[in-house]
Amino acid sequence: MFIRHYNMSERIRILYVTDGLGNGGKERQIIETIKNIDRRKFSPGVLTFNYNQHYTKTASETADYFEIIRKDNNVFTPFFSIFNTYERFKPDITHSFDIISALYSYLPSKLYGSKIVNGSIQDTGLDKGWQRKLKILLLKISDIAISNSRKGLTEYGVNGEVIFNYMNISRFFPPDKRDKFNVVMVANFTKYKDYDSFIRVMRFLILENLIDEAYAVGSGYNFNHYKDVINSLEPEVKNRIILTGNINNVEELLTKMSAGFLFSTEEFSEGLSNSVQEYMASGVIPIVSDIGASNELIDEGINGFLVDKYDTEGIADIVRRLKDDKQYRDKLSENCMISIRDKFSTEKTLGRVESIYKELTDE
Repeated sequence: MFIRHYNMSERIRILYVTDGLGNGGKERQIIETIKNIDRRKFSPGVLTFNYNQHYTKTASETADYFEIIRKDNNVFTPFFSIFNTYERFKPDITHSFDIISALYSYLPSKLYGSKIVNGSIQDTGLDKGWQRKLKILLLKISDIAISNSRKGLTEYGVNGEVIFNYMNISRFFPPDKRDKFNVVMVANFTKYKDYDSFIRVMRFLILENLIDEAYAVGSGYNFNHYKDVINSLEPEVKNRIILTGNINNVEELLTKMSAGFLFSTEEFSEGLSNSVQEYMASGVIPIVSDIGASNELIDEGINGFLVDKYDTEGIADIVRRLKDDKQYRDKLSENCMISIRDKFSTEKTLGRVESIYKELTDE
């Protein structure tokens, strides 16, 4: 167990509870929140159950209170140790981000009178079987459920608030001149993302001389498998599909890109993707499989494209027009940045989260 304390006052204490602090979308949202929340009014704490992950150091240095209760040796340990967390931090509000965190934190929240914000809807139907039933139960017995998409609430059949993922747009840089037409997919190599389709489409685009290089940014248990798949391709193809692994400067990389892909699996769908929002904040035009809640982010042909990932020729037509028509490409790129600024900026969206916290504590 690792604990770090910071000075706290009579501000509203928010305990953010998450299974892990890896490099996924929900973890980035936690970091954005604790970095940008109004510290004059709120005191953020973080509790997690996995050690030494991508955002562990950042969270520990940024939050007013930080604790790790490791569950790798015994998954039941947090059920007991978490009460000590509540005794120390005394949160007014508990904001969980996944089923595990919502389950571990439910009883101590009730015992210590901490209002429950359940933010576990980061998807549009990812959980199946008993996990789905448990998730719905925990959502319904919380004080408020938050989803990052409208479709997420509909999929799980619960009432709640839609708070879109917000972006600190100051992180991102304006696009370069882009003499090359490079493309990217930022997604971990897991069963949730369709890298088979990405590689198939990239191979076609390269052989048709429609793109210069394709980048795949992320890690995961399937990374080595897809590395072997790429190495088995023609030399002129495999040398132009670059696997970067995890990187800390995705904002800088995106300045070199013209289009950003995201292909999801039908079985696990897609919530409101942080990767797509990052593309758009950088002026990178998203080309995204029309699955899940992506249509809540992309206006077809205005700030991106929703595609059938199996329609390789159709995708090639989109890329061909973007490459050949610079004026059209620049207009869409500008629209992307405007969309993020107008609808998904930290200032606008985090303000609604803060209002929810105040409403809960004023009851």
